[in-house]
Amino acid sequence: MNTTAAFSASIEACLHYSRMPWGRLFYLTAWDQIDPFLTGGAQSILDIGSGFGISSNEYSRQGHTVTGVEPTPEMVAIAAKNGPDVRYINDSFEQAAGGLGTFGWSFCHNILEYTEDPQRFLGMIAGCQQAGGYLSLIAHNPAAKVMKKAILNKDPDSALAAIGSSQEYSGIIKTDITVYSYEQLAEWLSSAGYELKGHFGIHNLYGYITDNEVKQDEDWHNRMVQLELAVGRQSPYRDIAVFTHIIARKI
Repeated sequence: MNTTAAFSASIEACLHYSRMPWGRLFYLTAWDQIDPFLTGGAQSILDIGSGFGISSNEYSRQGHTVTGVEPTPEMVAIAAKNGPDVRYINDSFEQAAGGLGTFGWSFCHNILEYTEDPQRFLGMIAGCQQAGGYLSLIAHNPAAKVMKKAILNKDPDSALAAIGSSQEYSGIIKTDITVYSYEQLAEWLSSAGYELKGHFGIHNLYGYITDNEVKQDEDWHNRMVQLELAVGRQSPYRDIAVFTHIIARKI
């Protein structure tokens, strides 16, 4: 799986997503769920698969010391231009991990889906994590894969076939991805030496709204943000969210 080439070929699509209301909502929600745990002054943060540096640059502006690792050179160039105080490394995390040192915080946002061995990948993250430090892990939710096929695509046959399958296709990156349940992620995190501190959803209800025109209305968007922030902290909404967000603490 040449994911770097896939990301390089999808730069414009990824940029477009990040600038649209749904992309802005993704980051705003993630940060809102991270920030109650990110206390005690300036932290050292490792952003794995930092992409365009949206999270890296945001937390750097807040005074944290941030290192971003990203294998796609076009993304690194954009990130570095907008975040001169972030240390960006143009390499895969697997290659760079041994020389990174340890960090108080690690971000792994929508990266695990593209890795060959996710359990080993989480173990490598743990190796870069200080004791008592935190990991923010975001991954596609398998339940949403079924929900979207049934609700958005109106395709019950595909939805039925998708139940229990871990395989999915990313329409933005245009490559196959593998999705993992909350229970599987929790098991791997425990094995890597983490304890779960928070379980959230991102795009809990928003991801099932097909009217993109209303999403451009700023007033509607702001009200929807408040709803998303409220439901993303509780079941059953987080259980059907497009993205699962876990905050875990290294023991």
